[in-house]
Parts: sequence; structure tokens; C-alpha cells
Amino acid sequence: MSITLKKNLFITLPLFVWSATILVLTSLPVEQMPEINLWNWDKLAHCFVYLILAILLMRYLLDVRMYLPAKALKLSVIIGAVFGGIDEIHQFFIPGRSCAWQDYIADLAGVLLGAYLAFRYYRRKAGA
Repeated sequence: MSITLKKNLFITLPLFVWSATILVLTSLPVEQMPEINLWNWDKLAHCFVYLILAILLMRYLLDVRMYLPAKALKLSVIIGAVFGGIDEIHQFFIPGRSCAWQDYIADLAGVLLGAYLAFRYYRRKAGA
């Protein structure tokens, strides 16, 4: 296996595993959903999960697809926002789950923060 292939797998595989994990976990039926509250641990979990997704997306777009940082930032935000939206809508059809705009806002906040942090990291790394 070539070094390039190993590098691509090392970067691509975590992105696909993380994305699949999100979909699997949000597809599990829940007996009772907690009361929706804008600022609770659930929203922080949504934010964290999508922060990681955005970082992995940035890493993939920069190191595998070789996009410039500004384009990778835009694509990461768009892909992450669409993924989060589709995930929220799909939960509407899962017993015990709901499609909540508050969850989507938390997902989007995580995407924006993760993409921004990765963007700053890569820009600083490129300048060093």
C-alpha cells in the first residue's frame, strides 16, 4: 500500500466512520425524549458532534482533495449544514425522536466553530 493511499485512508476513514456513527445513533428509537430546552447538555452534545464533523471535513478537503483553505471552509460549512439538516429531518420518522430547529441550530453552531478552528489551524500551519 502506497504512502499516499495510507494517508488518504487515515484521513478519509475517520470522516466516514464519524458520519456513519452520527446517522446510526440518531436512527435509534428513543422511549422518551427529554424536554426541549435551548441551553442544556443535549445542545452541547449536538454542537460537539458537529464540531468534530466539521474538523474532519476540513481535514479531508484540505489534505485529500487539496482545496485551498477558503474553499474548504465554505464547503465544510455547506456540507455540515446540509448533513445536519438532513439528519434532523430524518429523525422526524424515528419513533421517540423529533425534528427540532433548536438541535439544528446547535448542529450548525458546531459546524461553524469546527470549520473555523480547523481553518485557523491550517492557516497557521501553512504560515509556519
